[in-house]
Amino acid sequence: MNRVIAVVLAVIAGLSIATQAKGIGPFSAFKNGIGARALAMGGAFVAVADDANAPQWNPAGVAQLSGTRLAGTSSGLGGIGVASQYVGAVRSFGSFGIGLGWGHVFFGDDLVGALGESLPRVGQAIVGSLAMNVGVYALAGANVKYYTSEGGPGVGASGYGIDTGLLLSVDDRLSIGISAIDLVGSAQARDSGTSDVVPSSYRAGWAVKLSDERITLATDIVFDGEELGDAHVGVEFQVIDQLALRGGVVLTDNFQDQYFAVGAGIKIEGLYVDAAYIAQGELGDTLIISVESNLPFSGLSHEEETENLDEEQPE
Repeated sequence: MNRVIAVVLAVIAGLSIATQAKGIGPFSAFKNGIGARALAMGGAFVAVADDANAPQWNPAGVAQLSGTRLAGTSSGLGGIGVASQYVGAVRSFGSFGIGLGWGHVFFGDDLVGALGESLPRVGQAIVGSLAMNVGVYALAGANVKYYTSEGGPGVGASGYGIDTGLLLSVDDRLSIGISAIDLVGSAQARDSGTSDVVPSSYRAGWAVKLSDERITLATDIVFDGEELGDAHVGVEFQVIDQLALRGGVVLTDNFQDQYFAVGAGIKIEGLYVDAAYIAQGELGDTLIISVESNLPFSGLSHEEETENLDEEQPE
């Protein structure tokens, strides 16, 4: 049964590529991902996905977490007047994991004025996640999302979206991740009778742990429908149990351009505080702050908690 579920999810992802809907919707701001830790690694996180923001990168990652985790993120893209917040929680039950999140994005007056009043001023998304083990080495997961937006006359819209993801553990150090975001394009009906589409995107990548698992190297490739999108490369160095340093690069425009990200994270008992700084040239610089906590506080790192969960899995 578990293998059947994994195959079904993979087939759905394949069909969505063939039936890709074109367009741009008001929630594309969330497509760059959530969480300072992942964004400081240049967004190379689909094969890592081991914190409370996992649903936004690869919903399958929810099944590898332990206990209950709460997370919050705030960011501001000052150059174009976009600010966003996200809060979420994930919970594991043996081989299953569930999650619930809420995202909010605000588009400033300068951006709305530049692009026209058809752009919503406020967008929100509610995300529900379910993930499970589908064998000793594989996890599968899915998100169901409800979008709403508000703006001027005829700008308000609402609609649903679906994401899927797979996470494969090749061995103790190497993992491979695949995710499909907004399958078949998430249509949102506007108050005016027209509709927007959040275009589908697909992400594949790998992550490898080195030097007694204190260093994580990761790479993601994004496909916007059938077209090759950005490439993401990141690294995380766990200097000591209480401090991690991160960096990443995003290759854009068919690898002809790039921008960089750096960040750090500290851990105090079961509380994680992460920061990321992204330099995006004309778009302006972005500062992201994230906080995550474990309930109850375990005092373990992300890696230690994942190892403990692995030890609990049957051979």
